[in-house]
Amino acid sequence: MLSRLLRHPVTLIVGVAIALFALYEISVRFFAYTSDAYVMSDIVVISSQIEGPVSRLAVQNDQPVAAGDLLFEIERTPFQLKLEETQAALAQAKADLELAHDEVTAAKANVTSAEAVQTNAQATLGRVKSLSTEGFSTEANLDVATRDVATAGANVLMAQAQLSVAARRVTVAQANIAAANAALDKAQYDLSKTTVAAPEPGHVAPFTTRQGDYLEPGSKVLALVTERRRRIVANVAERHLARLQVGQKVWLTLGSDPWVIHEGHVSGIATGVARSPDVPEVVPYVAPTTDWVRLPRRFPVEVTLDDWPDGLRLFNGADARVLIWF
Repeated sequence: MLSRLLRHPVTLIVGVAIALFALYEISVRFFAYTSDAYVMSDIVVISSQIEGPVSRLAVQNDQPVAAGDLLFEIERTPFQLKLEETQAALAQAKADLELAHDEVTAAKANVTSAEAVQTNAQATLGRVKSLSTEGFSTEANLDVATRDVATAGANVLMAQAQLSVAARRVTVAQANIAAANAALDKAQYDLSKTTVAAPEPGHVAPFTTRQGDYLEPGSKVLALVTERRRRIVANVAERHLARLQVGQKVWLTLGSDPWVIHEGHVSGIATGVARSPDVPEVVPYVAPTTDWVRLPRRFPVEVTLDDWPDGLRLFNGADARVLIWF
């Protein structure tokens, strides 16, 4: 049998190819293998929330930091001056409010005085009218008393208008105080953002920002590679999706720790990928081509090691090879 196959090499090659293909198709019913996998963990991107030049860089590439450690500082002088300016504006607004309250007090006194004068003028007019009816007062006295009542009434209206204006000045002064307080809070917030600390432990990823660089709000300064949610992301061909389930056993090797087999389990399966790299990065995009060969669509599958070995450092983005048992 073998001798006949050796005399017909084409038949042998075709037979071997068919056998290997059949073996592969059978094997994919039991496990999925991919070398398109890499190590991942959560990365915290540190950005500037204010603008200004970098006055100090407190860390270096690959430096470990703890939560609260200083990362960098932005020149604080302009923000300190702005804080002092808003504090002065708040003090002025409070002084204006006190002045407005004094004006209200004075306006109320003027209203009381004008009303007293009006009451006296009305009483005088009543007496003059009574005397004029009895013939003991002249028309001239009646005219003067009537005029005094009208004048007193006008003075009362003027005093009440001044009181209304003073009350509105109080409202304006209170609004100015609220605005000054808001400006003060903003100035204090901006000043606090001149010092940027690490929000959690991690290693400083290589960065290019240097002392003196001018930052705009939102400028990305550096990134912290944390060890939170350490995982392997394996891009698995779509033909395996129907048999993938969370919790399935995984064997894997890490590029940073070769020839050592680690055990893990499937902890997450992507339910969708972007079809184009131009769409917003809401869902992951996995390139379907490598050089000139078109590959099947692949979906990211997250794998968590059952026990991350002590002393094995996390290298975010390092290669891995994954074998998932169904």
